[in-house]
Amino acid sequence: MTPNVSVIVPNYNHGDYIEKRINSILNQTYKNFELILLDDYSTDDSRYLLTKYSHHPKVHLVFNESNSGSTFLQWNKGISLAKGDFIWIAESDDYCDKHFLE
Repeated sequence: MTPNVSVIVPNYNHGDYIEKRINSILNQTYKNFELILLDDYSTDDSRYLLTKYSHHPKVHLVFNESNSGSTFLQWNKGISLAKGDFIWIAESDDYCDKHFLE
């Protein structure tokens, strides 16, 4: 099934927030979405935390091999990977209500 929404989460050193953000997306009541997690070569525990979600069927996980230094480059990378009709760029240091996509 092709996702209707592509959720893009660019991350850089937001290990303190990333799990709450990801869980707030994965627990959405609207289920027709994919989740693209991008890590821009974080130096904190983000990589370890993101890897926990690597086997989730909705998750596409991408780790940069060097820091791009630009959120906009990460957004563009996520958009190029997106399969959905709609795109939501969800910042990694935030979270949302479970009905947000509805």
